[in-house]
Amino acid sequence: MLLSCLAAAFTFTASATGVGKGTPVEFLFVGKDSDRDYEAMFAIDMPVADFARAVEKAGLQPGQPIDAEACRVWPVGTPVAFNPPISKFVDTDGSDGFSLGRLVYTGGLRGTNGVPVAATEMPASVCSLYSLGQSLFLPEGMLEQGDVYGKFCASETLKKGARYAFTLSWNDADHPKHVDLHAKPGNSVALLTTLKNESTSYHLDVQVSFDGELTVAESVKFAKALDLVDSVRVKITGCSEGSLFFRAFLPLEKWTERQSRMVQPFELTVADDYYDLVFIDEDWSVEGDDPKLTPRRISFQEALSKDKTDTCFVFAKPKTKLSRIYAAMERLKGSKVRNWYVFVRE
Repeated sequence: MLLSCLAAAFTFTASATGVGKGTPVEFLFVGKDSDRDYEAMFAIDMPVADFARAVEKAGLQPGQPIDAEACRVWPVGTPVAFNPPISKFVDTDGSDGFSLGRLVYTGGLRGTNGVPVAATEMPASVCSLYSLGQSLFLPEGMLEQGDVYGKFCASETLKKGARYAFTLSWNDADHPKHVDLHAKPGNSVALLTTLKNESTSYHLDVQVSFDGELTVAESVKFAKALDLVDSVRVKITGCSEGSLFFRAFLPLEKWTERQSRMVQPFELTVADDYYDLVFIDEDWSVEGDDPKLTPRRISFQEALSKDKTDTCFVFAKPKTKLSRIYAAMERLKGSKVRNWYVFVRE
């Protein structure tokens, strides 16, 4: 394969998969051994790991991939352009108002050895048209697979195996600016002002941590303000170790209806001087389509052996300090719980 590197550009080749005009496309580029070539326009002509090393050697800085476990819900990275443009091959102004928008280089999820997950796991995505953590390139917004399937279709039929040269270009100055915010009592207005001022000049990658001295009520109020600014330009994503993601303070009340849940979470009531942890047994042997639910109190130690749920609902009074919740989170650290939601209870 021939390739060349410039200061802010990289040229590579890829082979057409041969999908027909009008075929729903989920990937612009995949690895040449991908099992999803039937819904991809091209397969790159070099191994995925080699491709990632080459573009980064050419100067393209990796950003942050989507990672649900780390609460990284936005893809973060330098915007890129392909020439020929994607719109030559795929209808990027999809049906029902969907539009692809800009693509960014996140670098994709990596294994412990630093090798892209896409190099070893299917679908071996190099450039996905929906939000997929392993993909090296992603649309800048949040595009759930189920929501966008069928929205982007091949605009023409390319001969299977035909080789095309693409030039990838970018501007290092467009890489988002990382901002760390630490919310504590009395500083929410200052933090929001910082975001407003910084976002006039930069796209932002924002990580927010909530101090243990904050009350639940203060945290909910600040989270609601963050929700108003969370956007493609001000991406609030991720949280520091031991803290809560801001959306943990914005659950829907309807989620507390046990019988309507798909999976039962732990339910943790936090008071000033005690914790009440509840596990909900499901008995599917009863008649009907729904299981019989039996809540029962369990210890933190017993909870460590329960692996059917990765979610915990926390119920706390408005004046409860987050330090009380953080202490409970620490006691559940060895469990499968990764998702936390805080409900205010008087």
